Amino acid sequence: MPAAALARLPLEPATSAIGLVDLGTIDRPAPLGAQASEMLRSALRRGTLRPGQRLTTRDVAATLSISPTPAREAITRLVAEGVLELGADRTAVVPVLTRARYEELFLIRSELEALAGRLACGRVEPDRLARLESIYRTHAAAVEAGDGSGALAANATFHNALYEACGLPTLIQMIDSLWLQVGPSLTLLFSGGAQGPWIGATTHRAMIRAIRTGDAEAMGAAIRQDLNEGRGRLLPLLPA
Repeated sequence: MPAAALARLPLEPATSAIGLVDLGTIDRPAPLGAQASEMLRSALRRGTLRPGQRLTTRDVAATLSISPTPAREAITRLVAEGVLELGADRTAVVPVLTRARYEELFLIRSELEALAGRLACGRVEPDRLARLESIYRTHAAAVEAGDGSGALAANATFHNALYEACGLPTLIQMIDSLWLQVGPSLTLLFSGGAQGPWIGATTHRAMIRAIRTGDAEAMGAAIRQDLNEGRGRLLPLLPA
C-alpha cells in the first residue's frame, strides 16, 4: 500500500487488540541510594543514631550490606537537607542539638503538628485507628518497662501514622524534617538525667479519644501537651 494511503488510515488505540490497558504498571524497586537514605531517616526519627555520632560511607555500606556508592549518595542527600552535618574531616555527623536550636524547632513543631493533628482528626479510618491503638499499647508498655529504644520507636511511629491522615504531603514532609533533627536527642530522655515521669502514653490516649469524638480542638491541645511535656524533660539535658 502506498505511503500516502497508509497515512489516511484511521489510527486505532494500541491497547484495543491485546488489552495492554490491563497490564498495570511495573513496580520498580527504589534505587539503593534512596532506600539507604530512608533507612537513615528512620534511624534518626527513632533515636537509633545519637547526637555527635559520625557516619562514614564505609560504616553505612557495611551496616546496610550495600556498596559504597549508594551509601555515599544517602549521606550526601541528608547533608544537603541539613539533617546531617559535615565534620572537620568531611565525615558526616549527627548534629548536637543546642537549647536555642531546640526552642526554635519546638515552636515550629507545635504549630505544624497541631495543625496536622486537627486536620487528621476527622479523616482517620477504622483501620488506621486500630493501628494507632495498637501502637499506643506498645508505646505505653515500653515506657512502663523503661525500654527507651522501644518507646522512642513507638512514639515516632504513632505520630507519623496520625499525621499521615491529614492528607497534606507537603505538611507531612515539613514535620518529618523537624523530627529528623530532634529525634537523636530524644535518647537523652532515657539517659537517667530526665526528671519526672514521662506522660507520653497519657497524651497519646487523649489523641485517640479526640479521634473517636471527632474533637479537632482537643486533638490539637493533646499534641501541644505532648510536645510541651517532652520539652520540659529534654531542655535541661541539652547543651547551652
